[in-house]
Amino acid sequence: MPAALPQVVEVHHLDAENADALWQWLLHRQGLHSDRRFTSASAVAAATLGLHAARLPSPFATVLARATQPAVALSLWDDRTHRELVTLRCMRKTLHTMPVALAGAAHSATLHYRQRDALRQLTNAGVSDRLVTALIARIKSLLAERSHLTHRQIEERLAQAGTPVPAARLALKLAWECGELTYRNRSGGWNREHRTFALTATSHPDLHLSLDRDTATTRLIEAYFDRYGPASLRDATWWSGLSRTAVVTALDQAGRPLTAVSTPWADSTLYLPRARFEEFTRQRNEQSPAQVHFLAHEDVALKAYAETRKRYLGALDEDSAFNQIGEALPAIVINGRVTGSWSWDVPTRAVRCRLHRTPAEGADRTAVRAAARQLTVALRAGYAEIRANRPAPHGLAELLPSPSP
Repeated sequence: MPAALPQVVEVHHLDAENADALWQWLLHRQGLHSDRRFTSASAVAAATLGLHAARLPSPFATVLARATQPAVALSLWDDRTHRELVTLRCMRKTLHTMPVALAGAAHSATLHYRQRDALRQLTNAGVSDRLVTALIARIKSLLAERSHLTHRQIEERLAQAGTPVPAARLALKLAWECGELTYRNRSGGWNREHRTFALTATSHPDLHLSLDRDTATTRLIEAYFDRYGPASLRDATWWSGLSRTAVVTALDQAGRPLTAVSTPWADSTLYLPRARFEEFTRQRNEQSPAQVHFLAHEDVALKAYAETRKRYLGALDEDSAFNQIGEALPAIVINGRVTGSWSWDVPTRAVRCRLHRTPAEGADRTAVRAAARQLTVALRAGYAEIRANRPAPHGLAELLPSPSP
């Protein structure tokens, strides 16, 4: 047991059956179970430690997979949801939509490498520190007068004073990375983006971004193992983009008693809070298989792991669930295992499925088709053209495509 993890108080060796039961229980906690769904997008984001948002459809599809009804995903564009969630670059320098209560830790723990990159771009472009400071002040002044400006509107206003567009764009990026500005997609649909910026102090007055780096890292890593444990140290470094030393130090500083487990998923020791493992041992017999779920591109349930992906891949190769640049593909998951992939067919506005060569049983195929029809209904309801050009339906059922003969 690593000496840097003194709070490990017990070790358990799990065979395949018990390890799978633990995985099913974890999926249940994330809302990926028929008898546990969430009634708000904010609750989903809190349970999953953020919604991956690098691809436009991902937050919408992530919420759909865990919500009680499609209207929960549609609420992503409501003002109330916007006040509760904030979209920022954080883990691995990628966009995540985070609950305000967790966003401060995610921002402050990862700011150093994001800020470094933004400053390097300014230096390479020959933009002086003095000019950057003046431009950010001007941008903040513009947004104080009129919030939710697009980057083009900001660039045009700065250009009137003689500021080159590249310099304005880089200053805007630095102000956003540092947390002085927030971003919002105001398109009203999952397939389009209308990016606007506002002052963080105005749009999210409860968002505290002044945590010191060590405290923020401790909170972030503690939250990760709470949501996704059991996980290995390599899993945590992959998910967070932080170093192994930072992860180990954060676990040590958290001081939360841990349980260590060995599983068939990897040779490494995996960790989770002892209280969570005790919760699992009390509830494991209450859980049934997680059934059929359609997960988003870069869904957090898959993206949270690097070393222990066998928990949901089984005998499949990683190419079955990840593309060449390491992004998690939109996945069909049956009883906690990746079984296929899905895509959105633009001409027909429908979900298309592809099962892998280790196909599901006949009954599961029926369930997959039914789930695909339900997802088609929900995605059509959130499609920007439909929302803009058609009155809101009295019920989503009218969007359901006719069954194939």
